Amino acid sequence: MPSTFQAVGAVVVALLPGALYIWSFERLAGSWGISLSDRAFRFVGASAFMHAFLAPATYTLWATQRTKLDHGLKVSWWLWALALGYVFVPFALGSAVGWATRNSKAWARLFTGPDPAPRAWDYLFQAKRDGWIRMRLKSGVWIAGAHGTAANGVRSYTAGYPEPQDMYLAMGVEVDRDTGDFAYDENGSPTVLAGGLLVRWDEVEYLEYIDA
Repeated sequence: MPSTFQAVGAVVVALLPGALYIWSFERLAGSWGISLSDRAFRFVGASAFMHAFLAPATYTLWATQRTKLDHGLKVSWWLWALALGYVFVPFALGSAVGWATRNSKAWARLFTGPDPAPRAWDYLFQAKRDGWIRMRLKSGVWIAGAHGTAANGVRSYTAGYPEPQDMYLAMGVEVDRDTGDFAYDENGSPTVLAGGLLVRWDEVEYLEYIDA
């Protein structure tokens, strides 16, 4: 463990790129770190990758500016660009990978692995795609709703890991409470009800997702 203020500062600076990357990734894709130790390994791995990638630029700036610091001379304005890049690059990379993961882009797997979502729940809802959801509750009653955006602009929402699994469907849909059969309007579309539905997963026995 670091025992001096300088050592603590060095550790923080060394791990900051990875921390910024993970934070910006989870801001869009969800908090998929299993535990604190899991996140720590991701911090270290992401930081090591970015430090290795930027090593030539870091060494060049350090080698050319250190002598100025030793002699009390003014350093180059390029150090400001380095500080901005130190923060912006991992933030931008994490945001890009988080967005690509959320939208199921194939190239994101180069960074996250083939199966980044911790639960099937997160895998199903990570892309925020539109569809119809029909559920049979443990009471035996069928309910349904539209997973999408309502006419008033309110969008459906599902909780992500590690929060308890629940969902808000912005539009309820009329179904037969005993059989789950959809009721259709004159246009042949499921009949949308006024208001939405808030459902906890532990109340659900069966869920069917139908892409719109």
